[in-house]
Amino acid sequence: MSKHAYLIMAHSSFSELQYLLSMIDDARNDIFLHIDKKTNNVPMNELTNSVHHSRLFFTPRLNVVWGGSSQIDCEMLLFSEAARVSHYDYYHLISGVDVPVKSQDYIHDYCQRYRGLNFITSAQDGERGHDPAAIAMRYDQYHLLQNTLVGKKRNLAKYIDFASCYAQRAIGIHRGKNRVFHKSLNWVSLTDGCVRFLLSRQQDIRKTYRFTYCCDEVFIISEIWGTPLESTLAPQGNLRFIEWKQYSKHDSSPRPIEMGDLTTLESPDILFARKFVLPQCAPVIDAVKRSWNN
Repeated sequence: MSKHAYLIMAHSSFSELQYLLSMIDDARNDIFLHIDKKTNNVPMNELTNSVHHSRLFFTPRLNVVWGGSSQIDCEMLLFSEAARVSHYDYYHLISGVDVPVKSQDYIHDYCQRYRGLNFITSAQDGERGHDPAAIAMRYDQYHLLQNTLVGKKRNLAKYIDFASCYAQRAIGIHRGKNRVFHKSLNWVSLTDGCVRFLLSRQQDIRKTYRFTYCCDEVFIISEIWGTPLESTLAPQGNLRFIEWKQYSKHDSSPRPIEMGDLTTLESPDILFARKFVLPQCAPVIDAVKRSWNN
């Protein structure tokens, strides 16, 4: 029997999280749940009672800041907590507003069919494009304020942070001058071998990506690039449907899934979707679940 680990990064939206837990609840799955340390009034009993067949593990809680290296710390924590428990065939890193759009039988069969491949979508192939200069700005200088005063906000601290980076560049600070970095989508499904390789480099990863900006979309693919694991990158990408919407000049984020997405969600290479919002997305998932029996 194959075993999968679901690694969930959550900070709110607990109704959606309970729904997600119920959909991945399966004896073949262990679930590792990280809830942001800043979040209050976490409904622990309700979350625990959403699971009846899987083992549910609550990880230590970190203060996770959007765009900061704390996001990488959280992902590595989830990988580490899961790898301590068992050797899993696959580790699915998802958010608390993701939802599976295939049955657990289908997901396990699919991963068995492509066993050994790592499901990551590189930015070169992704719809959001690939701008080497913009990627370099994420890691090449020190973003000293991102983890503390900036986050996702466009405030004075953000302008100071980026002004500092331009000043660092002007005096010749280039942290990545001896490395080639790549960009990918941060939600992935990885093999045990890939996860343990990343964990073997945990100290170097923490040193390399400390004081970076949005490098949760950089570190995994950059660490495996140029190693034998590069040949295991799946042509299907990360098996996720995520449609980005520009809500304002400086704010783009995944839009909720809708009925018009059904044809795409039923694609054989789409296993998960983001984002899922109740109650508006419930009819979409109900329709998806009906298709499992056809």
